[in-house]
Amino acid sequence: MLLNQIKKKLSKNFFINGIETPELDARLVLKEVLSFDDKDLIVKENCRISEDLIKKIFAIEERRLKGEPISKIFKKRDFYKSTFSISNDVLDPRPETELVVEIANNFIRKNEVKSILDLGTGSGCILLSVLKENKMINGLGIDLSEKAINIAQNNSKKMQLDKQSNFLVSNWSDSINFKYDIVVSNPPYIASKDIKRLSKGVKNFDPLLSLDGGADGLNCYRIIVKDLGRIINENAIIIMEIGYNQSKSVIEIFKKNSFKLLKKHNDINGLDRVLTFQKKKMKNN
Repeated sequence: MLLNQIKKKLSKNFFINGIETPELDARLVLKEVLSFDDKDLIVKENCRISEDLIKKIFAIEERRLKGEPISKIFKKRDFYKSTFSISNDVLDPRPETELVVEIANNFIRKNEVKSILDLGTGSGCILLSVLKENKMINGLGIDLSEKAINIAQNNSKKMQLDKQSNFLVSNWSDSINFKYDIVVSNPPYIASKDIKRLSKGVKNFDPLLSLDGGADGLNCYRIIVKDLGRIINENAIIIMEIGYNQSKSVIEIFKKNSFKLLKKHNDINGLDRVLTFQKKKMKNN
């Protein structure tokens, strides 16, 4: 069977079965199994593929058709400017979360920053992406999942950032005894009742711990903000990812805990995606 025939068959099967990006997924499968790049897929489209490789390709197709994301199948995902190892124990890094990294980098460029804290670090993608761009600062990533922390540590070593980063199993900031200049977080923010409505690729292959934000999806914001004042330096910035319809509620939660909104940041679809806050200054009597 020729490469081009396999590619067409994969794309068609993915399309018929409702895969959102059938041609892209077909290319990703072929590139991974054949160790090809995009140019190879064009130049070598008429080359004959061995039966063993064809079996591997269509075994992966079967997994994809059952809803397993390509990233989970190959245990890696591109995020910002790096490729991160992932598993079913961590949230699959999303493109919209790259906005958190960009906001942090912009703040670092304009301010004196020595430290950054990532609450709910997962694969470490946010923290490590920031540290890669800013070699003069150090960071800590915390997560309740020991398996997630192991993955983040492996990513740190692979990216040669292990001297800049540390990772800790902790229930949010409970185990933190240091003050930070930046706090970033992409906490669970899906309402419990909405989990069942998520796509198969999310609800079956991302950890529930990284998705479920409680009855209204806002539990984690309430927990995080309660202890923030203890772990931030003066003029520290807080960068929080939110659900598309949670802006007003999260702003109110932070306002009640003496944090002021700096800015709403929209994603590429024009939806509120990230909020930045600072602690309100105490007025002198």
